[in-house]
Amino acid sequence: GPYFYISGSNGAELLSIYCQSRGWQRIYDNRREDYALKWCEIKCRENYYHFKEGEQLLYQIPNNGVLTTKIGLLCCLREQERVMKKMSRSNKGLFLPDLLEKSLFLPQKYIQQTQTFFFFCVWIDKSPRDKSHGNFPVLGTSPRLLKMKEFFPESFRLDIREERKAFFELCKEEQIWICKPSGSNQGQGIFPALNNFQARLHRREENPPSTVPHKAPRARIVQRYIHQPLLLEGKKFDVRSYLLIACTAPFLLFYAQGYLRLSCVNYDATSDDLTVHLTNQSMQKKNPLYRQLKEETIWRMEHFNSYVNEKFRKTNGLPKDWVFTVLTV
Repeated sequence: GPYFYISGSNGAELLSIYCQSRGWQRIYDNRREDYALKWCEIKCRENYYHFKEGEQLLYQIPNNGVLTTKIGLLCCLREQERVMKKMSRSNKGLFLPDLLEKSLFLPQKYIQQTQTFFFFCVWIDKSPRDKSHGNFPVLGTSPRLLKMKEFFPESFRLDIREERKAFFELCKEEQIWICKPSGSNQGQGIFPALNNFQARLHRREENPPSTVPHKAPRARIVQRYIHQPLLLEGKKFDVRSYLLIACTAPFLLFYAQGYLRLSCVNYDATSDDLTVHLTNQSMQKKNPLYRQLKEETIWRMEHFNSYVNEKFRKTNGLPKDWVFTVLTV
């Protein structure tokens, strides 16, 4: 020993190389309890019954699907907004840490769903502050909670009849929406709702991919598309940062700045080419230009910082190294 166990293939090679470089030995029997590290995928997660706190490392966080599926995240954000509104109305003058502690008393259905619940509270930075309480904002003097609609696109669950009906009553031909399966990744099953969306959705639900026969239609959400996004050199991009939750009681977090992912081609809101709209590498590889432009689809933060310093620092009045002093802090 020490021993480590890895199930599945997600990150397995990278993790195995690191552990073996430290002299650890890999085991392949998932019933062994003498591991120092156990790396589980969701489909074969651990139950924590034999976990030795302080002696073993175990990945995953229990019931993380409550937040890591699109429907789960949507439900949590809706419930967060409802609870925070209620708490802020009834706790005028309360400081942020106290409100967060109170807000963890959720309806029973959410307590049953997860052993761990993360509250992401977004506050407008102009709130009055009280330095005697850690410089946290004081609540109740004016509305400072950022509304969900200000940072999360308008969304509907298509697996709920009332929301599905409300969406189709709202949806107009000239509007752009995007449809996403709840528990998928790598852009699988995503498509923009440009024209004849209802017919396209019906075809997908009636004719699921041949790789998943006899499977019920996927639960999906549909979101209003941000058709005028911030572009980088004319292309859509996203920032992939990393947050490792090493422990939940107490919280121990590690953050890495990550990198930027860009599309191969310039953005066009009306295009039905998914590589225009989705920036992940799994999707960009399907673009015929990917091999030629591969190195341009990933920007290190140092490159992005130099770019912002050169292009926008003076014209936008940004501080030097804004990427490292503001964006990624």
